[in-house]
Amino acid sequence: MSEKETDLKRREFVNGLAAISVSAALAPAGRLMAGEVVPAADAGPHYRPEYPPGLSGLRGSHEGSFEVAHSLALNGGKWPSPARQTDPTYDLVVVGGGISGLTAASRYRQLAGDDARILILDNHDDFGGHAKRNEFTLDGQTLIGFGGSQTMQSPGDYSKGARELLEGLGVEVANFLEYFDQDYYRQHGAERTGVYFDKAHYGVDRVVASPFTAWFNYPTADPAVQLAEFPISEVARAQLLRLLKPDVDLLAGRTRAEKKRILSTTSYEDFLRIYGKVNDEVVLLLRNLPTAADAVGYDALPASYAVYYEAPGTAGLGMGEEEPETEEPYIHHFPDGNAGVARLLVRQLIPQALPGQTMEDIVLARANYDELDRPSNPTRIRLQSTAVNVAHSGAKDFVDVDYVQYGQTRRVRGKHVILAAYNQMIPNLCPELPAAQKEALAFQEKAPIVYSNVLLRNWRAFEKLGVNQVYSPQGFCNALWLDFPVSMGGYAFTSDPDQPILLHAVYSPNQPGQGLNMREQFRLGRREIYRLELSDYRRAIRDQLAGALGSAGFDPERDIAEITVNRWPHGYAYTYNSLYDDPSWSASGSGPHLAARAPHHRISIANSDSHANAYLDSAIDAGLRAVEEQLPPGKRGGVGRGFRPPSPAEGA
Repeated sequence: MSEKETDLKRREFVNGLAAISVSAALAPAGRLMAGEVVPAADAGPHYRPEYPPGLSGLRGSHEGSFEVAHSLALNGGKWPSPARQTDPTYDLVVVGGGISGLTAASRYRQLAGDDARILILDNHDDFGGHAKRNEFTLDGQTLIGFGGSQTMQSPGDYSKGARELLEGLGVEVANFLEYFDQDYYRQHGAERTGVYFDKAHYGVDRVVASPFTAWFNYPTADPAVQLAEFPISEVARAQLLRLLKPDVDLLAGRTRAEKKRILSTTSYEDFLRIYGKVNDEVVLLLRNLPTAADAVGYDALPASYAVYYEAPGTAGLGMGEEEPETEEPYIHHFPDGNAGVARLLVRQLIPQALPGQTMEDIVLARANYDELDRPSNPTRIRLQSTAVNVAHSGAKDFVDVDYVQYGQTRRVRGKHVILAAYNQMIPNLCPELPAAQKEALAFQEKAPIVYSNVLLRNWRAFEKLGVNQVYSPQGFCNALWLDFPVSMGGYAFTSDPDQPILLHAVYSPNQPGQGLNMREQFRLGRREIYRLELSDYRRAIRDQLAGALGSAGFDPERDIAEITVNRWPHGYAYTYNSLYDDPSWSASGSGPHLAARAPHHRISIANSDSHANAYLDSAIDAGLRAVEEQLPPGKRGGVGRGFRPPSPAEGA
């Protein structure tokens, strides 16, 4: 074993000690569910990492964060209720410390007063939910990356309430025009997206500049030049070149209404086969273009989605006139993604936990986790605490929440409760909900996805290839992106290709080619995420980078310093898909999410699922709405509903 591999193995072992501690804490789970009383001494150590953002290994849905919930939801477990209330009574108890839960706590305190007592419970060892922060240190330098929710997309479209919340946190979106260097990679000659053809599927390891739109790239003016380097058959090359011609209308002779119907009811793969007359070689090459963003490929997404993303064969359809004349750039990004927003919310709720006063100084502020759950705090955040039962008291004047922390079941009582967990878990938490609401909650299937941050000692290989992003049609990681070039608050992005940088690697365990719909693929993909171990992820990423960048001098043993894997088996919120769902359903209109989020007496539901969209503002709007539902009319603040453009999957 090489010295590099030995070092990585050592770090895997050290980081694994935390997981061992968590597993030990959960060991009595089966005994508790069987109704046994487990003495505190047998409940395992009081595990708490000193600084969660600095942990490596398997993060996201990490060891210790899901076992209690799985025992409840998958194995039909019933946790014994405490004989009495173990915790004080709060004005508000929030189950879930992600963006929605933190927003709800912030809004409730704003409207109910600073003296309102609030408790936030979260099953992870860090706050923020999918807004995950990863920190690395290399040769004394700190690098910060995002391990989940990444960007405040299109903040100009946010609701009045969401905009006001961000403004109240000190977020000035216009400042990102300065902090995000949109010209950075072009200045270094690495502005393109490359297509990586791997030897296992194409007989050669080769990266070629993409001639078609892929994420944020600049397609070449002459596709034939790039296509000549593609290791594909002459037939496939000719078919792909035809698709890239801007004046070819594959639906010529049809009215606009007919085109819309076809595009919304036909998968892009079938569209290519039926109307583009292409072979499987072309289909496989293009299938995974959207997978990094949607966790499924074009076999399970409508052709209307491909139109939105200007996929090959759509430019000549004449369906682009409905797009907005101006589109906000994709730049509203903290170095740690939307974890920056989560940290600002925590600072507002518990100022002593995060020093500073601005959106700039939040970047390098080090959170003091000892301050989160102090009894003297009006708002407390209790981590590693998984709710297992939520029920109204007999007179419905309170709600009791049973939760498991460090192997012990506890009970807290709230005057109001907001469930900021994902939809499918809520029927298990709250059995008293109406049957129709439980059915609606069970409908949405969250998209599984894995975001890995790879700490590179330099990025000379990317510069040599002239790319900052790599699309891999059939590789393990569908997407490899060099980090967003953001410098703010004293944090400086890498200055040149000889400097360390974070590489974002996206693995989506989609299950194409089996005739499965999107929800079915999500379920199977989730199993795959849990099946793989940390060593599997790291090995696959190292091998893929060696193949993609080896010709440019990249050596994974020498050039990779660390890999942190953020797995999200329950990741993106489900967005309605016109191939499988009622065409009248939309995030901004009707659909099962409306019935699923109905308030139930003193219980409200807040998550991105409840707005059927995986955007930051959807999570914020959900938290704001849930608070409005729980306060009497005289104390409500009047949250603006706003408008979020429908997903491309909702129609052309």
